[in-house]
Amino acid sequence: MSVYLQWVQGLTPCSLCIMQRICVMLISCLCFIGMMKKKLKSCLIGVLFIGLAGVYFASRQIWLQSLPHDAMPACLPAIDVLIRYFPWTDVVSAFLWGSADCTEITWQWLGLSLPMWSVVYFISVFCATAVVYYRYR
Repeated sequence: MSVYLQWVQGLTPCSLCIMQRICVMLISCLCFIGMMKKKLKSCLIGVLFIGLAGVYFASRQIWLQSLPHDAMPACLPAIDVLIRYFPWTDVVSAFLWGSADCTEITWQWLGLSLPMWSVVYFISVFCATAVVYYRYR
């Protein structure tokens, strides 16, 4: 969905959105590796941790979106400029904590913003993985 919103609707992803996408891709890769290599148990543990990381990034973005306008963090330049010209500590900080561009609510469906849907997805993945891990043990 986020790829559609970026390429078709023209929405630019913020740093926390990118981290959530990375979590989704890592979960997909670990599930694929677990099916192909028959290393399901270790892949399930990885999916649990990445699911928690995804919940963190999405929850952080929801929290930033709920801040009053005067309490928002400072604006940072675009991600490509940030990576090219700023020290790596600023880049890591932007990707872990977000910035003012993460506070914009640009898309909603059924009254929930994209990070809220991400929290629903990551919690669902975490719960399903926990059930599979418990049954696999």
